[in-house]
Formats: sequence, structure tokens, C-alpha cells
Amino acid sequence: MLGANYWGSEWGTEMWLHYDGEKIREDLKQLAEYGVQNLRVFPNWRDFQPVDRAYSCRGIHGEYINSRTGIPVYDDGIDMEMIDHMKDFCKAAEENGIELVVSIVTGWMSGRLFCPPVLNGKNLITDPEALMWMRRFIKRLVRELKNEKSIVMWGLGNECNCLGEAQTRYHAYQWTATVVDAIRSEDTSRPISSDMHSLCSGPEKGLWFLEDQGELTDMVCTHPYPSPSVGGDIEPYTRLRTTCLPTAQTLYYSGVSKKPAYIQESGTFSQTIGSNRMSADFMRIQILSSIAHNFTGYQWWCAWEQKHLDFPPYTWAMIERELGLFDKNKNPKPVAYVMKDMSKLVNKLPYPFPKRKTDAVCVLPREGKRQNMAIASILFGKQAGVELEVAYSEIGDIPESKLYYMPCIDGWQIIYKKTWDTLLEKVENGAKLCISFNGGQITDFPDVVGAESMGFMDNVSHTVEIEGEKIPYTCKEILLNPTTAEVLYRNEEGNPVMLKNKYGKGTVYFINLPVEKLAIEKTDGFNLHPYYKLYKEVAKEFIADKEIIVEDKNIGVTINPVDENECFVTLLNYSDKEIKPEVIIKDNWKVEEVIYGDMNSIPACDGVFLKITKNKI
Repeated sequence: MLGANYWGSEWGTEMWLHYDGEKIREDLKQLAEYGVQNLRVFPNWRDFQPVDRAYSCRGIHGEYINSRTGIPVYDDGIDMEMIDHMKDFCKAAEENGIELVVSIVTGWMSGRLFCPPVLNGKNLITDPEALMWMRRFIKRLVRELKNEKSIVMWGLGNECNCLGEAQTRYHAYQWTATVVDAIRSEDTSRPISSDMHSLCSGPEKGLWFLEDQGELTDMVCTHPYPSPSVGGDIEPYTRLRTTCLPTAQTLYYSGVSKKPAYIQESGTFSQTIGSNRMSADFMRIQILSSIAHNFTGYQWWCAWEQKHLDFPPYTWAMIERELGLFDKNKNPKPVAYVMKDMSKLVNKLPYPFPKRKTDAVCVLPREGKRQNMAIASILFGKQAGVELEVAYSEIGDIPESKLYYMPCIDGWQIIYKKTWDTLLEKVENGAKLCISFNGGQITDFPDVVGAESMGFMDNVSHTVEIEGEKIPYTCKEILLNPTTAEVLYRNEEGNPVMLKNKYGKGTVYFINLPVEKLAIEKTDGFNLHPYYKLYKEVAKEFIADKEIIVEDKNIGVTINPVDENECFVTLLNYSDKEIKPEVIIKDNWKVEEVIYGDMNSIPACDGVFLKITKNKI
């Protein structure tokens, strides 16, 4: 799915009340001409179910009425004119070869609530009356639209964890289950997307959990703007951290939920944080990376700029006005041309694109900022030449791999016993495990790490030299006395910074500082110091065995095998500078075809798609 989120060019969130089939077809024709293959669309809950309440004596409930006509409501309250508009929209999409994702409960949009008038002021997540009307709305909408060929997926609704407050995790679970069950009672033929953002996992503080969304829906999604919610607002969004954040967050969502994931919303807010040209670069690298990592799709926010609209939410938040592939006069922005180019590339590639080959698993601990640690591990992997997937488990069901990273162990409840025992069993049988330290305590520390602890030193500042570069850091450290472990790096006082210890047939590496935390919490932290080389040290034998290698910290290499004799390879420049990479191809492999780009020179936020084949002997 490659495309955008859609509100009509003329009326934005008011499009259904002012529906114009001709204008809609003009919109969709222009979008299709610029490569949009899929649109996420929003049936405004307020408009599709305009139910209000007529009051009797002393404010007592009299009966439900249609808020626009005043006619009593005795059924589900659906406005059939809106249904007719939606069916016409579906037909217009089909005419233009565009597929649709329908985000059903659109009660929240761009900072404003849109609900039936009867529900104004109610908690739309927990109020029984709200849940009753919501269920009726969903069932009727799906029943009426399920035969529309252009619809390929249902979504719960737009960021519905913003509709109201869930007092507990169980309220959030029950709300999600109510929506999913209502959809499936009418249509079991299509997948259901979570449509949620800002989800948590495990024992983290929060109410809307990735694990629950994974259990109840068929797909999870991310909304990774250059925003504080993912730490994307501290560097230019065309540099390594922020260009890779959407990919890393989506891998994290998929790994923890155990469901496919895609980038459902992405944009760049306003020209305050970057130019239109930068927005185009940001879009391009995200689409290329989404393809390489087998994400289900990518949808830009949004189709049309909304500076000309003079009603809420557009009169409230300035960041809601300049988003769009096209400006208010329907002139294409640079992002529209990128969409067109990327659509051509997608059409050249096989579908589904072969699965990415991973080298390692990032096993997340129970405590700490889990999303940040996953993102940092994935970014270090990119810089080192290691492709990671993410796992979090309470019962030990972690993916099979020869290499595991466990970032920033923190606190007293680092990991569930079953998962820890499973990890150590895998190491005993030959796997490698790399643990980085952030104050956490593990069982059988001397045997696992190969050193005695001589106590903690908190908030200490040191330097460590890695490949000739002295790196300053401040953290809590363990004073270590190595016993069976080899010391790979020491700080200026001689205390070990990285250990390598034989454990059964495998190896445990211990990094005596929270390297992921140091990088992700510091501006330009992934380029300022070569922390990633510690990850590279652990994985060097796996890197050396790859079909293709690029020695540049800003280029990520993914390998997507077709079979043992053929692979697709992507070289992605996650930086804001042109790079002329040194590409090393193993002797028994050759480049069969350059599908996209130039492997001798990769522009900023761009890439190369190759097909390589094994030489016949």
C-alpha cells in the first residue's frame, strides 16, 4: 500500500457535509496521476451518525432525534445520505485504480473530537451509551460498505486512544475488542488495522498496549512524525536518527505485537522545522526503507494542504495546515514528485517483496524506556552492518538466532526467568549474547559475564578509546575484576568497558555502560561518537559472511533473498549528504541488475535497489 491519508481538497474534515462527486473525482484523478495507489479515508462519526437527544421536563431524556432534521431516531441513527456519499467515493476510487483503508471510528482528527451530538462531553472509551451508539455505527457502516471492491482493509478509527480516557488497561482492551467484534460480525473477509499511535508494552506505564492490539487486530501501525513522541525533534529530520526512526519504531511495534506493521501516517508538520525539499527527502528514504523492511505499506499525511480552511481544527493548530502532497491551489509539492517516482519503483519490484534477512534479535528488558532502547539498537545495527528484529517475551518465546542484543539492563526485574533461561540455553548451544549495563542486576553474574563485581560507581565520567577515538561518557558503572572474561576495552582508569566471556559453546559480551541510552538521549548521538563499533565487535564474523558489505555508518544494507542463488539488496543513505560508498561484493556473487539508483553515488536520503545472483561454478 503506497499512498496518502485523504480529506477532500475543498472542505477537509467537512467534506461529507459538502460532498461533491465531481470534485472528489478530480482529487482522485490527480492523486492517481502522481502515483498514489492507496488512500486511508475517514467517515466522520459526527456526520454519519447525527444522533442527538430531545429533552423533556426538567432536562429528562425524551427521545433520540436526528440532529440535522429533528426526526426521531429509533434505529442505528445512520444518515443514509452519508452512506451514499461513501459508496460514491468508493466507486470513484475504483475508477482511478485506488484502494482504500477505511478508518471507521473517526471521532478524533487533527486535535478535534467529532462525535454524535448526543455523546458530547461523554468519555467515548468507557461510557456505556457511547459504546452502544458506536457499535451500532460500526455494524451498519461495515454492512453497507463490505461489497465495495476498492476497500481492502478496515481500521479501528483514527488514533482512537485520543477519544477519551481509559482508566485501566482493561478498559482500553475492552474498547478495542468491542470495535473489532462489531466489524467482524459483519465482515470477516478483510484484515483490521489497529490505527493507534503512542502504544506501550510490558510493565511500562500506559494503558494502550502493543500486545493487546496485536492480540485483537491483524496489523499495527506507526505515526512517526519528527515529533517529541519518538525523539524526532532534536536533529534535522534528514539525518540518520530521524530518517531511521520510522523504520525502527515500526520494527519495534511489529516485534512486540507479533503482527505485521506499516507506516500509516508520516509528514513533516510545517516549514518551521524543514523545507519542502527536506520533506521530499524524508518521504523518499521512508518509502525505500519500508519496502526493504517488508512493511505492509506507507501513507503520507496527507493528500491536500489545508491552509485555506477557516474552521476547527485548522484554526487551532498551525501544524495541521501545511501538510499535503499538493498545496491549496492543487499545485504539486516536491513530495508529490517523490510519490510518483516511488510508485514507479514499487511497480518494478515483485510483490510481495522477498523477506528481509535478519542477523540478530534485540531482546527487550522489562524495565526502562523500551521503545528508545529498541530504536537505538536498530540504529546501531544499521551503522554496524547488522540487521535486527525486536522481541519482548514473558514466556521465553523469542525468535531463533545466532546473535542477541539485550540493551540497557535496568532495575531489579530485568527480564522474566523463562526468557532469561531460554537466552542462556541458546548461548550454551552456541549463540552470542551482548548485554549493555544501565544499573540492572542479573542472576549468576560472575558465571555469565566472567568477572567479579567490586561494586557500583554512580554518575562517573570517563573516556574509552575505540579504534583510536577517545569517547567521553558519564554513567553508572560496575568496578569489574575479570576472571574468565577477555577485556576488549578499558576506560582511562583501567576499568573494563567491554568483556567477552565464553559460556558453554557460545559467548557473552558485556558492555559496562548504557551505550544505547547515551546515543539516543544526546543530540547527534549516533554520529558524534562511534558507539556502534561495540555492536560491530560482537557481530564481526556475521558481517564478514554477508553477500554484500558497505563500510559507511550512514548507509544501511538490507538483503532480501529470493532463494539461495538470488537476492534483492538495498543500500539506503540515511544521511543528508551524498555518499560515494565502497561496495564489497563476495567473490561468488555478482550484480545482475541495478533496479534503482547508482551504487557509485547515493544522494542524500536516497538509495539503490540491486538484484544480485550467485556465480555459476
